Amino acid sequence: MSTFNTEKLENQGSEFKNQAKGLKNKANDLKDKAKDFKFDLSTLKGVLNLILSAFSKPDEPVAALPPPLIMLGAKLRPGVSAQSVAARIISRQSEAGKVVGDVFADGPNNEEAMELIRVEEIINTLLTESVVNVVIPPGIAITGVGVGNLGAPVIIQGVTTSMGIGDGIIR
Repeated sequence: MSTFNTEKLENQGSEFKNQAKGLKNKANDLKDKAKDFKFDLSTLKGVLNLILSAFSKPDEPVAALPPPLIMLGAKLRPGVSAQSVAARIISRQSEAGKVVGDVFADGPNNEEAMELIRVEEIINTLLTESVVNVVIPPGIAITGVGVGNLGAPVIIQGVTTSMGIGDGIIR
């Protein structure tokens, strides 16, 4: 006849209770994370909203600017400056209730220095690692002038028949 070990069963029971508490805590953590997620996947309505969002109409793309406006406007832009972007961000931090400037006169504000470093890295990445590709569609009207036989001017008109591709840089 075997002896019944109640102490061993009690220990196993408490282990199971602890595991159940741990699983319950993990489930609560997942529920909290799911609240941050845009869709509630615990209900049928939430699942349907997720599926329907995949078929929703996206925002309209930005209208293209006319080429003469781009040609003239590009010359007027000053270019990207990390110093000016950081200065604008720091000056607007007071709108959010953050203290700006030398805090408690302990020297320079480390948060402002961090903001400058952050902006410098973002702009450096944009300026050195980004790629700009331009495509000129077929069907663009062209006009040319040249000199024909006996020095007479020749005017030609036509359209582009293939795509033109170009590269650029962000400044």
